[in-house]
Amino acid sequence: MTPNDGSDTDTEQNRTEWRVGTATRVITPERLILLSGYGDRTEPSTGTAMELHAKAVALEDEKGSVAVIVGVDVLGVTRDLHAAVVRRCRQEYGLESAELLVNASHTHHGPEYRVDDSRLWDTAGTNDQRAREYRERLEDEIVDVVGAALEARSDADLRYSHGRCGFGMNRRRPGPDGFDLASYPDGVVDTDVPVLVATSDDTVRAILFGYACHPTSHPKMREFHPDWPGVATAALEERFPDATAVFLQGCAADQNPVPRREREQTVQHGQTAANAVEAAIGARGKSVRGPLRTLTEETTLEFEEQPDRAELERRLADADGEDRYANRLLDVLDRDGEIRTEFPYLVQAIGFGSDLTLVSLPGEVPVRYAHRITDALAGDTWVAAYSNHGYVYVPTDRQLYEGGYEPTWVFIYWDYPAPVKPSTEDRIAETALALAQRAGATRRDERE
Repeated sequence: MTPNDGSDTDTEQNRTEWRVGTATRVITPERLILLSGYGDRTEPSTGTAMELHAKAVALEDEKGSVAVIVGVDVLGVTRDLHAAVVRRCRQEYGLESAELLVNASHTHHGPEYRVDDSRLWDTAGTNDQRAREYRERLEDEIVDVVGAALEARSDADLRYSHGRCGFGMNRRRPGPDGFDLASYPDGVVDTDVPVLVATSDDTVRAILFGYACHPTSHPKMREFHPDWPGVATAALEERFPDATAVFLQGCAADQNPVPRREREQTVQHGQTAANAVEAAIGARGKSVRGPLRTLTEETTLEFEEQPDRAELERRLADADGEDRYANRLLDVLDRDGEIRTEFPYLVQAIGFGSDLTLVSLPGEVPVRYAHRITDALAGDTWVAAYSNHGYVYVPTDRQLYEGGYEPTWVFIYWDYPAPVKPSTEDRIAETALALAQRAGATRRDERE
């Protein structure tokens, strides 16, 4: 199939019949619960500033192939949550794992639904029961919104376009003592705002859009809030009242909104993102045909060796019992007898023929991953991170050598033992590129 160059005239010959459905569920906790995203916020929520949502868009091509994409206003998707949702969607709707993408917006004002066995943030264990209860509800809501979107499918046309957005800034600033967690205007960014739009009778029915930027513009408070992505989706649904807007977070591990930490800045950034999406919709872009292909493949996250038990116990003694990292790994040793250094990493590709390829990666992925993947492929490519499972930064090789927050410190909060090995970047990127090719994309070197 010849790639669409954006100049098509939507004749019957080059159009594909699509069926598209959407659904929305409010997922704001009904009880007070710890919020996730900031390690120094140890008190439970006080209320709701703006509702949190799970939103889904279901896509079906003319041959009956299906993909469902879900955006959820939480910090991340745990492996156990993703596995449970996949299992139930297979049982209830006949969906396979590759046909379902669950993306976390990464808001830092969502509920902490993980049980803190090692007492890294819930030192008194007061959040455990509420976390379990909310985790069950979140699973139900995601499964339900998938089913509702599938049920709502009707005939539609698909078009792909993209806009530009500039409030995200690199946050790895080089200094005399290393790399600081601070705004760095000369650092790498991604200004692209990919937009997939479903219309019926010239009415916008579904908007799927993305951008790579941390949702940390809202001030550090104890109220639930979806941050700028939630403001953007609400603005789009106000401007297109017959549409459901679904956001996919991009490779934002090293990208922060600037300016930030004021309520008005959250609104400003959300409206800016909505403006970029609206401009892309107005530009119309190109028709998206098919066929729809969905694939997943597991590669491996490999971590450096961790200290042995004696070293961990020494660290704990030196810190008077307050070393979170040592406490957690000693708990793992007591429970499992060993500390794993390899974990599965699920890469996914959704291909729309040769017109568009959507690649999703788990965890907090820096923007250079998106550039590496999109630069290697000839057609339109969209890379989303924070997808399907994974609470860990996945730094590039360069960042591992540079050091700083993302590659060498923050892993202590997640279920991983040490920084990843330098081989990780190549393994993930090449797996993603191979899947993209199988889904319909073409590598630039092969086309040339």
